[in-house]
Amino acid sequence: MTGICLLILALLLGACTGQNAATTAGTPVVEYKLLATLYLSPTPNDAEREATRLAVRSVPATAIPTATPAPTVYVGVFLGENDTVVDPVVDPARYQGTLTAGNLPTPLPINCLYPIDAVFGTVWMTNESARAALGCPGEPATPYIGTVQFFERGVMYWLPTGEIWTVAPGGALGGVYWYVPIAPPDQGWQAQAPDGLRVPEFSFGALWRANEQIRQTLGYARADESSVSITVQRFDGGALIFDQTSAQVFTLVGRDDGTAYGPY
Repeated sequence: MTGICLLILALLLGACTGQNAATTAGTPVVEYKLLATLYLSPTPNDAEREATRLAVRSVPATAIPTATPAPTVYVGVFLGENDTVVDPVVDPARYQGTLTAGNLPTPLPINCLYPIDAVFGTVWMTNESARAALGCPGEPATPYIGTVQFFERGVMYWLPTGEIWTVAPGGALGGVYWYVPIAPPDQGWQAQAPDGLRVPEFSFGALWRANEQIRQTLGYARADESSVSITVQRFDGGALIFDQTSAQVFTLVGRDDGTAYGPY
């Protein structure tokens, strides 16, 4: 009996051992890998940092204005006589413009494909040299709801097309204007405006920062930008702009920039 029991025990132990061996054979063997040691580079010294700075040079930004340009005296009677400085841009709160002149110069433009829109009135035509320089209209007049901002010595108009007209008028003697089809990328730097004035923002601010000539000519903004009803008619030699909100017309002679007459 004892022998039989020993035999059965031996068979059971053999079966268990075979099962463990089979399980071990079917289990994949996982090989453990050593983790890489993190190497901390030493802190560069002053000479190494200077070498890196010289190797990567940044594009210098436009200089930030530090002072407001002195006002320019404009001579003319388009806003009335003044013993001091004549404001070259009409303040809508102080002015109601007159678009129609009593006596028109001759001859007027003839044989043009498009007529001069009546919305611009006739006062601007009294400047015969500017009228002759414009030539014929190249397209019908187009009305827009845009944005305007008045500056110390000029004004900016933004159209929904992205175009910006910057006007620093000089009456009958002529000022200057600039035109861009879209605002440049904003350079991001800020300036401190004098008391009562402000730095332009958005598209106006981007153009103001990017163009030093515009910045120096216009000065700082006198108020925040606001909505404006504006009509533009382009000519062979320039454009007419009618600011309906302020009741003023500008005659712009040139292509992308040139001479600005008015406001009328």
